[in-house]
Amino acid sequence: MQIFNSQVGVALYNARQYEAMKQHAENTPQGVISQTLAMLNQVMDGQGFDEILDATLRSITLKTGKLLNADRTTIFMLDEERNEFWSMIAESEENCPLEIRVPADKGIVGEVAKLKKVVNIPYDFYDDPRSKTAQEQDQKNGYRTYSMLAFPLLNEQGILVTVVQAINKLKPGCDRSLPLSERIDHQGFTSDDEQQFLENAPLIRMILESFCSYHKTARGQRVAAALMAATRSVSQSSLELDEILKRVMAAAKDLMMADRSTLWLLDRQNNQLWTKITFNDGSEHEIRIQVGQGYAGKVAEMGVSLNIPFDLYDYPDSETAKKTDQKTGYRTCSLLCMPVWNPDGELIGVTQLVNKKKPVEDDDQVLSYDTEVPEAFRVSFDSNDQKYMQVFNNQVGVILQNAELLAAVKHQEKSFREKFNQGNG
Repeated sequence: MQIFNSQVGVALYNARQYEAMKQHAENTPQGVISQTLAMLNQVMDGQGFDEILDATLRSITLKTGKLLNADRTTIFMLDEERNEFWSMIAESEENCPLEIRVPADKGIVGEVAKLKKVVNIPYDFYDDPRSKTAQEQDQKNGYRTYSMLAFPLLNEQGILVTVVQAINKLKPGCDRSLPLSERIDHQGFTSDDEQQFLENAPLIRMILESFCSYHKTARGQRVAAALMAATRSVSQSSLELDEILKRVMAAAKDLMMADRSTLWLLDRQNNQLWTKITFNDGSEHEIRIQVGQGYAGKVAEMGVSLNIPFDLYDYPDSETAKKTDQKTGYRTCSLLCMPVWNPDGELIGVTQLVNKKKPVEDDDQVLSYDTEVPEAFRVSFDSNDQKYMQVFNNQVGVILQNAELLAAVKHQEKSFREKFNQGNG
């Protein structure tokens, strides 16, 4: 709740500044985000939360590019957990935005973030020794960077909120159908461009800081919604254990953006973990492992979480996973295994999430043992995933204990009826 309140505090503080800055923005010629104010009003009126914020971010990106007459504009938001910048590249109003991720300590964006200073590299950008990383990216993307202007946006405490990067200053009024090389302004970005952006920076910063704050809060809300959905689905079911296994882990898989999920239950009598797996032909098979065997078994034995980042094959104890993948044809890239405790503090099971996925347009990327790992799976479960999964596991522990109690009551009831019928017979 403290985390939630801190994010709300930022939003409320920014809201108090909103009206004061709104008048300034509307009266500023060529205001970068003046056209996004209507969207912000929609947010405050309670319309589609995520959609409006996403549209606002894209709108700021596009309008910053227009203000500076840049071919491409990128807003890099800091993901502190992964030490990465993530961004949406706005190419044009007709094209869908692209999300990319870059290490927070690499390249020119990393330099701007570290020094908290503007970097303006004129034509020809490739002559600058700092352009090596960008040249490699250009080669991958089939693009060419000729000039670059990057700004750090800091909050009132001097903490970095985001880095805004404009690439390739264009000639005024150039024909967009011409090749990029013919549209480039060899003068590059000027001091006037820097001043224009700085005049709009406070309002842009305010909106982006709120975006970051709402983004964190929204994920917490999605966790709560998933928990309620899982609980509701179980309460509406017959509370058969097989049904619980399927429903709660389906919710966990969707919540954490994992490719696969498994809930292992503890058989105390045999010191084993067991689960049921559905195969491609629709058949179900029970699988059992000894406590201490494999990743899930080790978590059950030690009672601590295990988070193995991409690439799992580089992990010292990955030989068993490799052999299993070779047999099944699957490819394990990352893993998050966590113990499940009941309300009495007793181990009751282990949740296992396999292969974190990035949100990508092509959601049909398939993992295979014999092929290169798709880009969507070159990612790891982070500490936030682990924190939210712990909340989920706490709820699962309650659900499973209730199911066990109900099963025990049903068993006693069945035994009583059998004895009663035998006595009357």
